[in-house]
Amino acid sequence: MFFAILFFLAAYTSLFAQEGEENDLFEFKKFIVLPLGAYSEETGIVLGVGAMFFIKPGSSDVLAVMTSIKKQTTLINKFDYETEHWNFLSQINIASWPTQFFGIGNDLDENKYKVYTSKNIRIPLAIGTDLLLPEVFQGKFNYGVETDWEYITFDNDWKNSHRVGLGYNLTYNSTEKNDWPRKGSFVQFRHIFFNANRFIWKNMDTRMYIPLHFLPEGVLALGSYLEDFDGDVPPDRLAQPDGVGQLRGLKKGLLADKTSWVLQSELRTHLFWRCKGVFFYEMAKVGKDVAELNDNKWHNSIGIGGRFMVNKDSKTHIRGDLSLVNRKKVGIAVQINEAF
Repeated sequence: MFFAILFFLAAYTSLFAQEGEENDLFEFKKFIVLPLGAYSEETGIVLGVGAMFFIKPGSSDVLAVMTSIKKQTTLINKFDYETEHWNFLSQINIASWPTQFFGIGNDLDENKYKVYTSKNIRIPLAIGTDLLLPEVFQGKFNYGVETDWEYITFDNDWKNSHRVGLGYNLTYNSTEKNDWPRKGSFVQFRHIFFNANRFIWKNMDTRMYIPLHFLPEGVLALGSYLEDFDGDVPPDRLAQPDGVGQLRGLKKGLLADKTSWVLQSELRTHLFWRCKGVFFYEMAKVGKDVAELNDNKWHNSIGIGGRFMVNKDSKTHIRGDLSLVNRKKVGIAVQINEAF
């Protein structure tokens, strides 16, 4: 089980406040520094520090860095650029992190696992457009191409891998483009072919946000996330809920196979000041293919969560979720930005 405690503070001066506005100690316009404490079976007690740098005011473009006393490192740099008819999304993900490998299946034994550490760099790029579509579809429908470059090494007997993926995506998006959308729908299909191991990844991501006017900033968020692999899938790329954004509180890797399906629902509302709260229920299962997936049982997670807004322009939140997994295991998930 993963437990985490997140404390935050920031160095703030009037330099970061916009001219003419009252200085707000809790409005982080340039960056925020996050002392971190965590515990897991893989690592024991870990202390570290994280930081977020807001690259462009009013956008979700951020540089997030985390490091710990046990030489764990994560760096995520996200850049999203849009014009009237084009959009470009790039990320740089660098990580060195210990992970548990439980095996493959929908009902694995959480007491039987191997610990390995992977070091990897991953750079996904996507470019999309609505040109050549009928005018009535422009602004919401989008199609594009994607590339995914990755180099990963392991400290066990798995083979190091240099992977290049190439594919396409089809997207419909009528949601508000921030971390707390209150209305609209999102549907995306992605299909990427990887040269290493020659495996294919397919993904269908569907979300809907329904305003609830009887609650302050009330939203009913619904999501479905289906992914399916063909070919010789490397163990680190198996379809699986991550325990943080999907089936919160679950040990990552305790469900892992070639096909995974996650269903999510969440009731969101504003509480007071910059604080918001959620109640969520989600289910997930995995299988070697769609046929086996249909026969396998669902695993579930139910819980509550708190949100603290650190940047009003981009509606960037720090979140913490407390869950009960399969009605018997308590879990905690801490992350930046909303689960879906």
